[in-house]
Amino acid sequence: MEFVHEGLALSVDLLILGLCVREYVSCKKHVNLLRKAPQLPLDSDLKRYVGKQKDQKVPYAVIRGTVTPIGIPMRSVMSPSVTGVLQVIKLSEHRVARGFGGFWTEQRKVIHASSNEMPFELRSNEAGVEIIDALSAAVLDLDVVYDNYEPSSLSFFDHVFGFFSGVRQKGLQTTEEVLRDGSFITAVGELELDGKVLRLQPSPLGPLFLTTATKSTLIKKFEEAKSSMLFKIFVCGAISAVLISVIGRKLYVKKKQERDDRRIREALEKERKKRRARSRPQNLTHDQLCVVCTTNPKETTVHKLQL
Repeated sequence: MEFVHEGLALSVDLLILGLCVREYVSCKKHVNLLRKAPQLPLDSDLKRYVGKQKDQKVPYAVIRGTVTPIGIPMRSVMSPSVTGVLQVIKLSEHRVARGFGGFWTEQRKVIHASSNEMPFELRSNEAGVEIIDALSAAVLDLDVVYDNYEPSSLSFFDHVFGFFSGVRQKGLQTTEEVLRDGSFITAVGELELDGKVLRLQPSPLGPLFLTTATKSTLIKKFEEAKSSMLFKIFVCGAISAVLISVIGRKLYVKKKQERDDRRIREALEKERKKRRARSRPQNLTHDQLCVVCTTNPKETTVHKLQL
């Protein structure tokens, strides 16, 4: 129980350190993949180029084009004048919750989320590439076309119940995000020629990206995230080193104290044996020796009984 606080702090710090290391490795991997990924022009030669590759695939490629629906585009539920190919609607609860330290903090929790998508492609004047499984993209830039917040009207009973339960609802927020028809975006993924159709999909090498940023801007964002994670790794690593040194110091002091106590006990025991040896008679008859050890004299302990 002596190292509970230090051990708990070290466990939390190592957990955060592990998450930061994982995020750093992920950002570094994304940067390396994006730098190696060729940015291919969306023109009439693209099919021929992909057809010459192994298995008619480019493992990780970057293309830019205009979002074009394959068929009739979807209309926004909340803003019917807006059309698009992807739609994400979320209902979120805003609330304040009491933490372990007794402080109230604001939180946001998604209560319900729904998404719709339709087949679409990125097109230029000369060619088009169909996008597969767009909702699984690691980076998906959507436009917010509807955002409404409704504050909750709480009664006195709700306030009292929230005080004891530790959670008070502040309001509900409804948002709708859409990938608009006609948006010009950058897509990163595996480019494949399937018959006469070009498709871009998530790659075994890395995730799918659908973003309004350029390739260089995307690399810069991951570089900044990588630098931020590296700084956090150094901070968490330094804290871990300090905590480990504190625990190690306490263990050393404890073990040293135990050795000193044991040495003192052994010295006292030796001294006690010497005193007893000096005080006992040297020449003892057989009847005066202990029947167990046969070396020490017999001793009698008298206990006074209280009736």
